Amino acid sequence: MKLLQQIQRASKVVNNLADRIDGRRMSLREAEDEILDFANCVGGLMEQELVDQLREPMMENRAFVEGKEAVYDGDRQTHYINRFGGQTKLKRRGYKLKHESGCWYPLDEKLGLDRCKGFSPLMSYLLVLHGANKPFGESAETLSETLGFSLSATAVQANTESIGAQISDDPYETIEVEPGQEACDVMVVEVDGTTSPQISAKEGITGREGLKEHTEWKECNVVTIQKYREGNEIDCWIGARYGPREGFNQLVRRGALKMGQLYAHREAFIADGLPNNWQIQADNFPEATCILDFYHASEHLDAYCKLFDDPEMAEKRYQRWYQMFLEGEVLQAIAEMTSSLPELTDSPKGAGQVRYFQKNIDRMSYDQYREAGLPIGSGKVEANCKFVIAKRFKGSGMRWKKADNIAVLKARLAKLNGQLKSHFRPQPRHWSFRQAA
Repeated sequence: MKLLQQIQRASKVVNNLADRIDGRRMSLREAEDEILDFANCVGGLMEQELVDQLREPMMENRAFVEGKEAVYDGDRQTHYINRFGGQTKLKRRGYKLKHESGCWYPLDEKLGLDRCKGFSPLMSYLLVLHGANKPFGESAETLSETLGFSLSATAVQANTESIGAQISDDPYETIEVEPGQEACDVMVVEVDGTTSPQISAKEGITGREGLKEHTEWKECNVVTIQKYREGNEIDCWIGARYGPREGFNQLVRRGALKMGQLYAHREAFIADGLPNNWQIQADNFPEATCILDFYHASEHLDAYCKLFDDPEMAEKRYQRWYQMFLEGEVLQAIAEMTSSLPELTDSPKGAGQVRYFQKNIDRMSYDQYREAGLPIGSGKVEANCKFVIAKRFKGSGMRWKKADNIAVLKARLAKLNGQLKSHFRPQPRHWSFRQAA
């Protein structure tokens, strides 16, 4: 009845707004705000009537949920904030699972509400979509202005962290099967790392007390896997992980396999000179073309040339050797650098740069890589390090608890990889009336 009454008011609302605009008592901008309020009111009523008509997926008093006995334990009412800013009330049957606390609600799972935190699936998705990309306060302000009702930074934070913690970062679970089976001419794997601030975690210290602990800079490693056909990128996936290198190694391996490594005609692996990166290559991409990131190589070349007393000479040598690197004359360039060591202000430091090139000489055939149409720089993963980590986690005054940091990272990656929406699809647990034999 309330819904019908509101819909019948629509013409009166429109006429009233038109009179006020014609009388110069209102702008169209203000009229749109009132229309939005009206639309949100109608939308909220529609959602409540929709929920009131839904049927329970199970009316039996006893069932087995994934092997665990569930016994009906009465009806419970809950409420959540819907996309229109109102509260939708939901009455559903609750079941006790033996040897488990809490209740199982089949209707919640049917609607996907079990994956949310106090909001409807669409609202939770919007909160995480923004919270994964921008500071929580800024996200709340943007969403409030856009949706037409007030949202708090706390709501954005709670949903982003809670839902991010539920999201898997295992490529085997998150990358769809079909894209992974699509063949490509070349698969390019780029790895790099950066750091971000985390609050030092001490056992027994939780809540606000934990915020008083000092800041530590924790390493996060990032991988970008791109697939090319006839020179055009056809697919891309970004992975990132805090913690030990072993975990990152596994992430890269699983990501490449699920992205279709077995269907790639050729592989290329690009990284800087860190031995850990090349161990990942040796473990997982033994047949790949190995490329020392040209950007890092040029940085080391610049560091060498700055050891000349004469700035004009330094620039001249830099330009010469830079061009020689590009044209495949790496051996000659290294020989000239070695010969010029006595001219440097710090010969031992210069010798260290020369050793860097000597160790990586087999990964510096830039003329051949370019001729084969391969990238010579890890620009994609460099940009992703800044976009995935720095832009979200290194803001002014930002400090993160470890668990929250990882949860937001997983939500951010799910968004960037186009996998965030799929989290909100209902995923009911399997249940039956008889226990499996």
